[in-house]
Amino acid sequence: MKRALLEQLSAIPSGKVVALDQMAIAMNIPPRHVAFMVSQLGEAEREMVPWHRLVPSGCKFPAEAKRSPRQIEQVRLLDLEGVGDLPARVILPPFDYSSVFWADEGL
Repeated sequence: MKRALLEQLSAIPSGKVVALDQMAIAMNIPPRHVAFMVSQLGEAEREMVPWHRLVPSGCKFPAEAKRSPRQIEQVRLLDLEGVGDLPARVILPPFDYSSVFWADEGL
């Protein structure tokens, strides 16, 4: 499942974003699982994949004063890519795993 998520993130083109809820549908898992997996990426994994292109559902970050350090970094990285108007940059996830039953993985 994590490998599939890393593939999804790697395939999001620069200047585009995928909303968390859409990624969850494509991955066939709850949004909180997607968010948890991304939050658990190690430093090396975060450097390998554009994790910052996975944005909150509705493309709304918390108010600036309430952002976590990782959200601040995410917004900074998106700004570097020129992603200003998030809703206009949203695409569907690159791959569709919606028919995958992850409990069967590795069998």
